[in-house]
Amino acid sequence: QQQQQQQVLALPVMASAKAKLGLRSAVRSGLGLTGSRCSNFRLNKIHQSSGLSMKSSASTVKEPEIRISSPLKIEAVLFDLDGTLLDFEGGSHDCLNKVLAQYNSTGKARLTWEMHGTIVGRRASEWSSEILSQCGISPSELTGEKYVSMYLDKMPEYYPDMPLMPGALDLVKKLKAAGYKVAVASSSEGVSIQKKLSFHPELLGLMDIIQPGDDPEIKRGKPAPDIFLAAARKLGVAPENCLVFEDSPFGLQGAKAGNMACAAIPDSRMPIADPARFGTADFVLNSMEEFKMDYIQKI
Repeated sequence: QQQQQQQVLALPVMASAKAKLGLRSAVRSGLGLTGSRCSNFRLNKIHQSSGLSMKSSASTVKEPEIRISSPLKIEAVLFDLDGTLLDFEGGSHDCLNKVLAQYNSTGKARLTWEMHGTIVGRRASEWSSEILSQCGISPSELTGEKYVSMYLDKMPEYYPDMPLMPGALDLVKKLKAAGYKVAVASSSEGVSIQKKLSFHPELLGLMDIIQPGDDPEIKRGKPAPDIFLAAARKLGVAPENCLVFEDSPFGLQGAKAGNMACAAIPDSRMPIADPARFGTADFVLNSMEEFKMDYIQKI
């Protein structure tokens, strides 16, 4: 039976995790490459009640942009977690606002999707004070550290109902079958990553390593390339032979700063979803379902 390990440093995933197919997969098989980014998974109860589902807020789907002239020579594929592998941002948005609601004396304590778009991919220590300032909440009422602490305490309530993004599990399976190394490279803490992925044990079992943002080796968060470079180093792969999947401009900047290729999958709920914000990406997709294996070539 699968033994979930909660470690702060990047860790090899135990082979026994692969034996346990778990709980439920939110990704359905046999789906085409068109349709909205949200249409391929079951809407969970949290998203339905909050109105924050991908389906209810997605804009018109754009054509995927494939910006390569020949297959990329790749040895490893690195995945951001929140908003890329896991539909995290809807629950996160709801949770952030529920914490703010307790301090709504100004009537302005509301996190908008525009504001949310500025924090995706960044460390909480970097954005918490910015959000409180924009909401008119003074440090004497609530500090950035306390806000993050309250948010992190409440957020695990959302984990069981967070589905995988469309095509995520299928793509990771294909990559592993083709001999590519795969890893999670996330700004989140290691314990948090393990908790989230414990509800998706099949995906967890496919990962070669998990590179968290609180690894002491990581001195700078995204848009610095530290997280991606650390993952590549632990996989034994040169940065130029890595492909990164990201949903935020900060993650894209980090991948490119590390001399890696990047497939961007913007979250359509946020203003940052404009493909123009992802100008240096090698691919801009609506979901991983649009990524074809012949876009890359195994070294």
